[in-house]
Amino acid sequence: MADARNGLPAEEGSINPVQEGETAAKVETTQEPTQATDNQGQRGVCRIKKEYLRKYRDELAKAEADVAMAEADASSSSTLKREREGVDADAEADYGVEAAGDEAKLKKVKTEHEDGDGQANEGDGGGEAEEPSAEKRQKRRRGQNKKREITRSSDLVQLCHNTSQGQPCARPDNCKYSHDIHLYMHHKGPDIGDVCPVFELYGKCKYGAKCRFAQAHTDKDYQQTVNEEVARNAPPVPAGVTRDFQRLVRQAKIPLERSTQYLRLHEQNLRGRARVWALTEQAKLEQRAAQEANGEASPLTDEVKVEKEANGEASLLTHEVKVEKEINGEASSLTHEVKVENMAKLDQHAVKIVGPHPNKKTIDFRGKTYLAPLTTVGNLPFRRVCKGFGVDITCGEMAMATNLLSGQSAEWALIKRHPCEDIFGVQIAGGKTEHVVKACEAIQQAGIQCGTIVDFVDLNVGCPVDAITRVGCGSALLEKKAKLFDILAGANYVLECPVTCKLRTGTFTDKPIAHKLIEAIRGNVSLCTLHGRSKQQRYTKLANWDYISDFGSKAEGSFTFFGNGDILNWEEYYGRLERAKVDGLMIGRGALIKPWIFEEIKDRKVKDISATERFEILKDFAKFGLEHWGSDTPGVNTTRRFMCEWLSFLYRYVPVGLLEVLPQKINDRPPPFYGRNELETLMGSSNSADWVKITERILGKAPDDFKFVPKHKSNSYEANAYEADDIQAEG
Repeated sequence: MADARNGLPAEEGSINPVQEGETAAKVETTQEPTQATDNQGQRGVCRIKKEYLRKYRDELAKAEADVAMAEADASSSSTLKREREGVDADAEADYGVEAAGDEAKLKKVKTEHEDGDGQANEGDGGGEAEEPSAEKRQKRRRGQNKKREITRSSDLVQLCHNTSQGQPCARPDNCKYSHDIHLYMHHKGPDIGDVCPVFELYGKCKYGAKCRFAQAHTDKDYQQTVNEEVARNAPPVPAGVTRDFQRLVRQAKIPLERSTQYLRLHEQNLRGRARVWALTEQAKLEQRAAQEANGEASPLTDEVKVEKEANGEASLLTHEVKVEKEINGEASSLTHEVKVENMAKLDQHAVKIVGPHPNKKTIDFRGKTYLAPLTTVGNLPFRRVCKGFGVDITCGEMAMATNLLSGQSAEWALIKRHPCEDIFGVQIAGGKTEHVVKACEAIQQAGIQCGTIVDFVDLNVGCPVDAITRVGCGSALLEKKAKLFDILAGANYVLECPVTCKLRTGTFTDKPIAHKLIEAIRGNVSLCTLHGRSKQQRYTKLANWDYISDFGSKAEGSFTFFGNGDILNWEEYYGRLERAKVDGLMIGRGALIKPWIFEEIKDRKVKDISATERFEILKDFAKFGLEHWGSDTPGVNTTRRFMCEWLSFLYRYVPVGLLEVLPQKINDRPPPFYGRNELETLMGSSNSADWVKITERILGKAPDDFKFVPKHKSNSYEANAYEADDIQAEG
């Protein structure tokens, strides 16, 4: 029986989410929803039918409980009086009047949520949302949970890998792991299920007795079984970069010939720019002196000279090193505005020193759906889910160029692709030309030596996170046009695959500068994507599609151009595609909230995806995750963690059958609501403890020490037991 307070079952696990009354059929709405107009504010309220609003349902339940209690009291009192005093018929009528008054109270609760036209009141989620006060806006949870704890669970007894496979240990004298399989199995705990996704796919499981589904492929003596027929026909394992290759990269033993050539030419070009700039400044000074001699201009006073020299307007640079440092933005006491102005002067003399790779491949990106590169949540299992819904282009999570060059395994794992990803790219971030160019060629060498071939490499020029911009990466490159040109030209020179980039509008919302970078981008990239927000905005307010369209007009014919921002339904997709000057659209958060958006785009219709269907999608994600991260204890809980990361976006989806106004907008948050059944209510919860409960229905009980805190504070705004108490606000 459901708890009337929160809509959840009184006993955990009492309802089987797959066998409950909900069906997979699309739910027909009882009334035709109206179409929403474009939002003009930073965030609105998603309008939900009043019968699903939590406030309305709770008050209704309270009123019904009051009526039932009043009727029970009236009945018991009536019986008692008849027994003791022999009450006459007139007294009984009085109690009837009292019960009728309670019924009127119930009717009042039902009607007070409706106005004269039968619409829900504003406070209940209908109508226009009230503008929050300044004090409430200050208290909104914003920014990242920078001090969140990442739980990495492991087995209590660490079993030797060979022992788990039923084989003798290769180095018994030096092995630091346990070889007592009986002790391990005693502390391991029960299996999650009886079907191992790894064994089912490949005919054998490399995790052996450590697998949380070991009963599917382990006999009573803990020996591993192999399904020879499945093993013969098993698909290829997704190729990854080997540890030997990572070691060679770390030791700088990978041949990077084209990078060396480019960096040598790049150094010469820097000196050439310095000489051009110095000569230009010299010419300006000579022209000024001639004007003063002819009386055409008044001589500069000492004070004005000092001021102009401080502003970088009248200094003759004779030392090339000083100019090179100014080019690289490494040493300058000038103000931020003057730095940008001086960089613009340098950019006028940027010379294209090289062309593209002689074997450059091409991809026609136009008109294809594109899943944005998403840090943390854009992992391989999630990309597989989106491929199942028909997305055309996928891109890995952002990898730091410096981490790739240092041979970090976690960073190189980000370029791993699944065979179903037919157009797959890697996104990298870097603040120095040398780092990015070498990382690009190392990625290409990884494809040659390890089989991890990528179809394109994307440069991140939009990440707004302070830790990234502080080291000159991401959106910090927006104000370094010369350096951006050098990085893109170098990547284009060393890579056979196409180079792409993703930008933001600028650093500040009121000063968009992305259009000034078109010259640096032209000729070096095959595709440029513009996210219609500034670094300052991060993900607040709405994307500036007017500026995206203006950028597209200025860049027309230079390269393939995609827009990005706030796409959550197929109407918005085709509307933006038609009105903005773009060749296609990239979708990020919209895919996290509803990954079936790609299917809606291809079918051109809204789909009312039921809670059971969404639960099945999560089960697919779990299966893909266990194949990718492993079916042992660490792999299961890594899958659990990344499922929670996805649920921090997925819960924002409001089923179509509950909406009063279509379509749902990406920045509109719904008021608390009840779903059409218990599972739908649970999947709409903003409490991260409920997300962990959802994972427990698929991956078994979470470890006692498992904690999950959303990456972004705005993703979960209800206190819960799984969140740490010492999370501090972003500075």
